Amino acid sequence: MGSSWWVTGTDGREYGPVPIETIGRWISEGRLVPTSIVRVEGGAPVEARLVPEIAALFGAAATPGAARPPVAGAPVFAPAGEFRVWGFLGQAWDLVKVYWLPLAAMCLINAVLSGVPYLGTCVTFIIGGAIQVGIYRAILGAIDGRPPRVGMMFEGFDMFGDAFLAYLVCLVLVGLGLIFLIVPGIILAVMWLFTFQVLAEHRVSFWEAMQRSAMLTEGYRWRLFLLALACIPVLLLGLLAACVGFFVALPVCQTALTLAYRWLVARKSAVPTGSAIAGTTSRPPRAPDGGGSSASAGRGSPPPSWRSARSSRRRGRCRSISASGTDGPGFPASAAG
Repeated sequence: MGSSWWVTGTDGREYGPVPIETIGRWISEGRLVPTSIVRVEGGAPVEARLVPEIAALFGAAATPGAARPPVAGAPVFAPAGEFRVWGFLGQAWDLVKVYWLPLAAMCLINAVLSGVPYLGTCVTFIIGGAIQVGIYRAILGAIDGRPPRVGMMFEGFDMFGDAFLAYLVCLVLVGLGLIFLIVPGIILAVMWLFTFQVLAEHRVSFWEAMQRSAMLTEGYRWRLFLLALACIPVLLLGLLAACVGFFVALPVCQTALTLAYRWLVARKSAVPTGSAIAGTTSRPPRAPDGGGSSASAGRGSPPPSWRSARSSRRRGRCRSISASGTDGPGFPASAAG
């Protein structure tokens, strides 16, 4: 008989045990992604992409949400060590200098779209969120060893609605905070710093992405603020390089922030078995065809609030499901790469 597996949901509960066949089906349905936290029966929790037999299933999946395997020889950056501002920037430079052309081209195209007279501001307001999702998908893929392509910046339109709402809410609330008291605006900006990275990796609502970003940044906001400040001289150096360097410096800063995002996901996942792991999986699942109550049909039951998620982390509860996977966590469709 094969091994049984447990998967941690966004509510902090473990769902399982299920056989590897169910894991494969969840991957093909886009409900489990490389950064989802799994563990074999009796083992320690780990990201799915680090388990060879599960990682192989991502390569075999043919759905849009499945992750492509890394390209041989491509640099792969695994989260490790302590949170070091200049360390993230150094790693980001090591990555960007390999893929500088497509990443710089994405930033240049985005700048051109924004700079169109009269229409640029409207275009950015409407599609800016979706463009950011696409760019961060490319960066996340590059971190995992999958070379980015320029066209990937337009692949975020499958999340257009939630990306637009996230862009709108962040713009309005952060803007108001900066206008009236400055400090609240900075706090909100740091709190929601990873909203588009979450949307790039997971099929969740805009509000859940913002909540997940808030949970990920909790306890590290001062250091993230310092990382954002450290990006300013990097951008200034780019501007000094005949302005063209700005389109290389900007991907370096975006990549540094995304490396910090991956570090925090791994850091907050490295807790004892049974504890909640926030920010790694999606909302509860959709009801299967022909089953489940009407209340759980469609987009699934409402996601837990930030407070309830924190409470469930403290309780560290587990939840069993059948091998058919009819009552498991909602695993987001991976979009990275």
